[in-house]
Amino acid sequence: MKKSTIWTIVAVVIIAIGGGVFYATQKSNSNQVDASYNSAMQQGKDAVADKNYSKASSAFDKALGIKKTAQAKAYKSQADNMLSAISATKDGKYDDALTNVNNVVTANNGYATLTKQGRKLKTTIKDVQDNYENEIKPIFDNAKQAEDGKQYLQAIDQYQRVLDLPYINGQYYAKYKKQAKKGVDKNKKLADENDNGAGALTRSYRSSSNSNSAKQNQDTGNAGKTGEGAVGDHKVHGKTVTNNQISQLRKRVTKLGYDGMSFSPQDLIDLYRKSGRSKPSKITKSDVADYLKP
Repeated sequence: MKKSTIWTIVAVVIIAIGGGVFYATQKSNSNQVDASYNSAMQQGKDAVADKNYSKASSAFDKALGIKKTAQAKAYKSQADNMLSAISATKDGKYDDALTNVNNVVTANNGYATLTKQGRKLKTTIKDVQDNYENEIKPIFDNAKQAEDGKQYLQAIDQYQRVLDLPYINGQYYAKYKKQAKKGVDKNKKLADENDNGAGALTRSYRSSSNSNSAKQNQDTGNAGKTGEGAVGDHKVHGKTVTNNQISQLRKRVTKLGYDGMSFSPQDLIDLYRKSGRSKPSKITKSDVADYLKP
């Protein structure tokens, strides 16, 4: 065999071996990238399961840095929008919150679990907005009106009504709870400073308020003692009307164009009973008008 032929064969073998080594190295590197990417994505998914969207965003961002995929980009965007929606809801910026959460729900290549959580959050945001607009805000407006008229004890009573709402300890109402507490403290101080004997009066009010708050932790608290229903009769359809249902009734009456805040808890219970409706949301404007007839 010619020497040139031998060298040709050797060269071919060397190239083949080199190519094999190069392929194996590339394959190994690719596998490592995939493993790192998959690990980061799984960390993000685990964080989503825990509703830790900040951690999820970081994990998906890490995955995106390892391998730029439409999936990792979409997952990170969803997590970021969940964070923004939650923050906006806590700040009372409901339109912004709904825009953010809609971006979660409608995301292309999105993570199904995040999409599902986004739909649930959207419902929550609407409920919080509804509670604020139809219950909390009217109470604050009444409190402000009382303050402007220097009716400090009435203002205290209004702020206390916010603190007695059954859902006020929820995470999305912290802003309003803080505002109501400040309102109570401010008006107690104003009452003490501006009215003769108000110090004793506010102490008396404080005792009464604490007693009322304790009662309102029960089913219907201090629902009125008069009205169409018998004294202490807080039942409709055989079941005791809860604070949450009273809240729903007040919001329903307000939505129908009436001053829901002027209805006592017993009024709302009596209205509910007289209407014969299965749920507070079923009550109509005609039901309210019939109830209010002399």
